[in-house]
Amino acid sequence: MTDRKKLYRFPWSKTDNPGGWIEVTDVCDMQCPGCYRSQIEGHRPLDAVYKDIVDTAALTNCDYITIAGGEPLGYPNLVEVVRFISKMNIKPIIISNGLLLTPEYVSELKKAGLAKIHLHIDSLQKREGWAGKTETELNELRQYYADMLWNTKSIQCGFHVTVFRSNFAFIPPVVEWCLKNLHKVQHISFIAYRAIADDSRFKFIAEGKVIAPGDYSQGRPDPYEISITSEEMYDSLLKSFPGLHASAYLNGTSRYEINKFINIAAIGSKRLWMGVLGAETVELSQVAYHFFRRRYFAFLDSSKVGRKVFLASVFDREVRKSAKHFIKAVLRNPLHLFNSIYVQSIHFQQPNEVDEGMINFCDDCPNMMAYQGKLINSCRLDEYRKYGGPLQVIKSVS
Repeated sequence: MTDRKKLYRFPWSKTDNPGGWIEVTDVCDMQCPGCYRSQIEGHRPLDAVYKDIVDTAALTNCDYITIAGGEPLGYPNLVEVVRFISKMNIKPIIISNGLLLTPEYVSELKKAGLAKIHLHIDSLQKREGWAGKTETELNELRQYYADMLWNTKSIQCGFHVTVFRSNFAFIPPVVEWCLKNLHKVQHISFIAYRAIADDSRFKFIAEGKVIAPGDYSQGRPDPYEISITSEEMYDSLLKSFPGLHASAYLNGTSRYEINKFINIAAIGSKRLWMGVLGAETVELSQVAYHFFRRRYFAFLDSSKVGRKVFLASVFDREVRKSAKHFIKAVLRNPLHLFNSIYVQSIHFQQPNEVDEGMINFCDDCPNMMAYQGKLINSCRLDEYRKYGGPLQVIKSVS
């Protein structure tokens, strides 16, 4: 188990949170394993989306709002939504599978004020032309999108990978590719596959009605397949990259000892990965950002932090190690002195799960959203849409 004394617990709360979440459509052009969204409404009215944006900003004090779905790039008023969020002085983010992303579309989104795109790409998606490819082979596709967004000179690039037992071993080579593109890729999330398995000991209730696990989760998931943890993913990375130490975490809501989020902040240039930021620097950054902007952040306006980051060597052992690597690189090749220094977030997430009759969420998760004026976890949206309220777990009466 990761030693929390060496990590910083993100200071976020549900109502003072770096992130908000809205959904503009539940229509999607892919069917990804593990997707928890059903097609019920189609494209949502623009006025309803605007209201959710305003409510989410008021309820969460967010620094950014994620626009999701469904596939948001297929929403006909997406540019207007991005512009609306940007004018509120909040960073708009899009989560997309990328199928509809073109340089021309990216240009429109840039003009509207888009801050970042997170692209969901993994080997279980059965993409046309990429079916059967491994995660390593999919790095070619990731490179295509990273280059496209890099050319905008303003829109940051992130990736999501859903982790199954079948692609678990590919975490290190995907991270290796990310580190080689440290200047172009600002974020990578490895999100463990989750679903609800049959368990005769418990029943699932919503608004007084019994909900069959098969109605909530597609298929009948293997309990072993849905048991991947953030710790397990992090440990697999450390075996290949022992210097990629985590700096921050979020715990669970019912199992406090579980680290639901584990975050690494890698630093380096486009030529060289140098090390990581330690917990002390991450903590100071969060406190300073909140002091000056009255908000917390999950990503900076620019990932180009510059050589000034090495000043944290005074109090941060991890940054001190990184600074030594930088100095050695400059002594070998003085051209390294002129390279910009960037920060890249590597993130492991263990989503909501049923554990011994309790639903264990990510405590103070940055993906909260407004639903009918109330603040809910975005991963629970379909529970409200389909059943009228959230799932509860009770013991079965034998």
